[in-house]
Amino acid sequence: MEKLAKKYRQQLDEMAKEIEGSEYLEAYWNVEDEEQGVQYYQYLQSVYEPRIDEIYREVAEHHPLQIIELEREILHERFEGFYLPRILAYTILRGIVNENYKYIKPQEHFRTVLLSLTRSLHFDYLCTRIGQSVQVGFALSSDIWVSNLLNEIPNKKVRNFFLTQKITRYRDASERKKGLLSMRRQFEGVNFYTTSFPENAIQLRTDYSELKEFILQRILLECDNSGLTKHIVKFAEEKSLWELTEFVYIFGLIINYFDLDKKTREKMAKVLNTCRKEVKGFVDAYFEFLKELLGSSRLIIKTECDKKVSGLIDTSIDDQFSGYYGLMTTIHKEGYNSDNTLSRVQKFYFQNEGLSTINECLRLTMLAYFTMELDDLEPEEYSRYMDITKVMSQYTNIFNNQSFNQSIGEVSLKYVRKLLKHFTDKRSRDYQDIKRFVMASFKDLNFMRDKDIADLFKTRRKKRKKKES
Repeated sequence: MEKLAKKYRQQLDEMAKEIEGSEYLEAYWNVEDEEQGVQYYQYLQSVYEPRIDEIYREVAEHHPLQIIELEREILHERFEGFYLPRILAYTILRGIVNENYKYIKPQEHFRTVLLSLTRSLHFDYLCTRIGQSVQVGFALSSDIWVSNLLNEIPNKKVRNFFLTQKITRYRDASERKKGLLSMRRQFEGVNFYTTSFPENAIQLRTDYSELKEFILQRILLECDNSGLTKHIVKFAEEKSLWELTEFVYIFGLIINYFDLDKKTREKMAKVLNTCRKEVKGFVDAYFEFLKELLGSSRLIIKTECDKKVSGLIDTSIDDQFSGYYGLMTTIHKEGYNSDNTLSRVQKFYFQNEGLSTINECLRLTMLAYFTMELDDLEPEEYSRYMDITKVMSQYTNIFNNQSFNQSIGEVSLKYVRKLLKHFTDKRSRDYQDIKRFVMASFKDLNFMRDKDIADLFKTRRKKRKKKES
């Protein structure tokens, strides 16, 4: 965590003074009509919450380790509860849950935000905006944690409100999942993640899940990570972490996705190449990480990722890094269908055990290439699909792997269904060309059984409507 920069403190101080001197705030406190008072408060919200949000977004983008300090400033009573419901939601969504949809550890900042809410002079209005968040947050927390929190609330009316937010249906894990996913969708694309970079093995093991999610979100949201440089370097250069699998995964994400300046890249390269030479199990752990990444639905390994890592590698070190990323360079330069590429793929593949992790990485990489190409292919380009199928056939022969063959078959079938949806005239030349090609190639490549292939092209008769008597 970092202290909030002076620049942002000054902006908040100026805003707080402006709020304090607002004639609308004065009118809010003095008005006797409750409905009129709510209108004054909502007006103040409409003026100041966007300005708070502007500061929040800037901090989240460029200085994410200052987010907790920023939130603590906004929780102060001088901001009259503005933006507090949103901070509550962010705090709930930042917590990491297990497979049972319960927080893996107590969320102390969630507690801080809730207690600030209970002390707010505007609680009666704010409670109308926080129901869903509190319900989900309580559901994800342990019963003991919630009970201890409620015991800290002295105001009976406020405590009773929170008691009603313990929802019975959320005792079911599937319902907790629905509630959490609903909140995530509501704030999809919003950057509110923060973390602490660990300095020793105990901290890394304890905070790994939060740190990993933070890094993933920075990648998915395409954030500016230049403000994290000193923390990244310090983390990467901490030798006591190098033997940990958790370190390999975080380090792997950073070198594959983060845009680093020249000086930082040089430091990352030094760490990477030292680990390759000196840290037992580092290379194996890295390719386990890469296999997981290639099989992930959250992140896509792009050409730029391979280029970033290739630029860090000392090729004089004879290991799997040099071999794998050397092959990736050939694929990117010459394409996956060149004779040289196919020859190098075969040579590399046969140098390793068929079911080895590094060979699985290679298979997943090639599957990703074919998937992307066929997904982007328009129906009118089906002749290109026929050419690609010939190349896919060469790779299936090299790999001789049932899982790869099945995946390639599924990708091909998806495109063929796209073709049949487009070319509906069964007497047309296009349709007949596609039919002949698919019936021959799907059989040769063992994508489908003869009966299933025939069913693809079978005319479906519409059921006749029964005549009304």
